Amino acid sequence: MQYFSVLRKCLLLLHVLLVSGVCAADHQSTTDAPVELRVMTFNIEYGGAHVSFDKVVEAIRLSKSDLVGIQEAEGNLQRLADRLGWHADLHNYAISKYPLIDPPGANGQYIYVEVSPGKIVALANVHLPSDPYGPYALRDGASLEQVLELERLTRLPFITPYLAILPKLVEQAIPVFITGDFNTPSHTDWTLQMVGSRKFLNQSVEWPVSRAVSVAGFVDSWHQMHPDPLKEPGLTWWAGRPPLEMYAPDENDPQDRIDFIWYAGPSTLLSSELVGEENAADVTISVMPWPSDHRAVVSGFSMIPADLPDVVTSKKRVYTLGEDIDIRYQWTDGEHAFISVDKINGDALLLQQSVNGSGHITLAAKDITAGQYRITLGPTDQQTSLIRDVWVLDPAEQPKVEVTGDAFAPGEIIPIRWSNAPGNRNDYVAIVSKEVVTELQTELPWAYISALPHGELRLDPLYSGTNKVLSKGTYVIHLLKDDGFEVLAESATFEIR
Repeated sequence: MQYFSVLRKCLLLLHVLLVSGVCAADHQSTTDAPVELRVMTFNIEYGGAHVSFDKVVEAIRLSKSDLVGIQEAEGNLQRLADRLGWHADLHNYAISKYPLIDPPGANGQYIYVEVSPGKIVALANVHLPSDPYGPYALRDGASLEQVLELERLTRLPFITPYLAILPKLVEQAIPVFITGDFNTPSHTDWTLQMVGSRKFLNQSVEWPVSRAVSVAGFVDSWHQMHPDPLKEPGLTWWAGRPPLEMYAPDENDPQDRIDFIWYAGPSTLLSSELVGEENAADVTISVMPWPSDHRAVVSGFSMIPADLPDVVTSKKRVYTLGEDIDIRYQWTDGEHAFISVDKINGDALLLQQSVNGSGHITLAAKDITAGQYRITLGPTDQQTSLIRDVWVLDPAEQPKVEVTGDAFAPGEIIPIRWSNAPGNRNDYVAIVSKEVVTELQTELPWAYISALPHGELRLDPLYSGTNKVLSKGTYVIHLLKDDGFEVLAESATFEIR
């Protein structure tokens, strides 16, 4: 790590430094100079448009953030970035003043933020499942053992893959930040000393998700800056925004701190603030009317950014016919490498050329047809080190979802495939009853489709967090947009019998 390299030099040359009166640690080279960055996490609720989208924009501007992890974008992420004049990444739900680089192998679990040319930090932005909610279960009489099991089944599996990969970035001296709506409290807030301090907090709870993130080496920025939850609890949900017909939290909903910014690597915490409605406890940056049921958190850091690793990527993952594909590459492992572009299930190689160092390549729209393309970068034209997949969609082709089969036994896995989905991070498929028709059927099984425009999965019909299976009846599969309820496609009916 760069910290220790500087320290070793100072110790080895201490006698020289005492004579000269100069310490090498007093200043660093320009390339290793600290960078200050304000990181924000913000659940904008239902796309941020139900109270005031303008106020969402205003809140980010007033926070003086440089980088924001957004939850519940619901198709409005690019719109939000455009209003701010920022960059956006639909695979990670991040917006930033700085260029965003979606590296090969990240699989939507993290993104690089290029804070200066060739210098990066990493961001992972998460939104863990909201239901069933642990504090609700405690409020309604569940035992501690039942609630901990609920957390282990419902939320812990969603954060575990991030904790398997992000510490490896930290080991490479990359500053790493995790933002998100975790939909679960922190174990540091539910201690014996906190019991009785607010409604429904009636026992200490070792919440598994926050404990797991902490054990993985990450620091909770709010708690680090405000270590006494009795004096500064920093509650983020629920916020006092105007009531909406679809949902209005009230005093029977436990308030808690469930939105976090975690950090690790060569970073020093400078500040941590709440952004929310006027006169709310611990809020130091306010906007009225507040546009979300969540308050935002913004934390300031001083950090040493890392060198950009070798990479091949594109500005977007999903393009529309008529758009050029812009490719960025960097190769430092040897004098030159080969970059290739070919179409999956296609006949001809679209591009193959030798490259050296770093640069950009543009594939002209006239040479591109609809389909999936694979961009590869490697030391020879026969060896691939890095892979980037992109999709080109025909706007004339509508999204489609299909079920393989027309009848299933209760509990049987249901094979599903889809095509021409928009590729948003949280596009998903859900089972919908054709017999019990309600506006929303959120209690039925569903699954994210990994932001893939084309793909297939096998949907487990078990209800989330329970052992219930679908009852006998007639169902369809809906393909839905970006964590919302906009139906993009509906399958033919199938039976559970």
